[in-house]
Amino acid sequence: MIYILNSLDIRPYFTWIRGGVTMLLVETNQGGVLVDTGVGVKDHLAPTFRMALYKKFYRASKGVEKTAFHLVQKLGYQPEDVRHIVISHLHLDHAGGLADFPWAEIHILQSELDFIKHRPNWRYIPEHWSHQPKWKMYTPEGKKWFGFDAVQLEGFSPEIWMLPLPRHTPGLAGVAIQQENGWLLYGSDALPYNARMDLVPRWFARLFMYHHVPRIRTLIAEHPEIQLVSGHMPQKFYKNKNILIIKI
Repeated sequence: MIYILNSLDIRPYFTWIRGGVTMLLVETNQGGVLVDTGVGVKDHLAPTFRMALYKKFYRASKGVEKTAFHLVQKLGYQPEDVRHIVISHLHLDHAGGLADFPWAEIHILQSELDFIKHRPNWRYIPEHWSHQPKWKMYTPEGKKWFGFDAVQLEGFSPEIWMLPLPRHTPGLAGVAIQQENGWLLYGSDALPYNARMDLVPRWFARLFMYHHVPRIRTLIAEHPEIQLVSGHMPQKFYKNKNILIIKI
């Protein structure tokens, strides 16, 4: 079972976007696995200056009811059932809930941790991991997932793979989760809003952002059994049931 969740409703100024911030909850043989955590409880109750600024600019929704900590309970789980968290990257809107699950093992690419130690920027909030999480770090060592460099999280059923997709951050990882008849590929912020890759010209991807879109576009054309989800989808996406999605 895979649940696709929305951590925040966002309406950034100067854009037409009416979106959300994606998280996944995956039922596995090793307990619940969160993929990204969205913003956390403290981000609502006692936000840092940077989080308050982010929420103001993005005109983010208020209230803790959309935090991962509360949504897993809405789904009938206890927070302690979440034993593992896979982090695509540590930006403030994707990793704010780490502290709400201090017992969980955090799966992350080594390159992302190396970056925050030496050159963090305003989109990282160190307080999100000041509780000293149980990091489990990965570096690709020759394995491939449909031709992409990848690392497989050992011992998990369904299979879970992390794909290095750097540029948005040095250690951003896409997360591929095996389904009965295919795969769900969560591209996080390596994919554009609503995973609309058709709106990203190759020259734009090459020079500016969404650098992996041309290659992912080819992947999807060759393998229609792979479904894409980006880090920011339209608000209505989280309320339909194209796959295993709860209504928020």
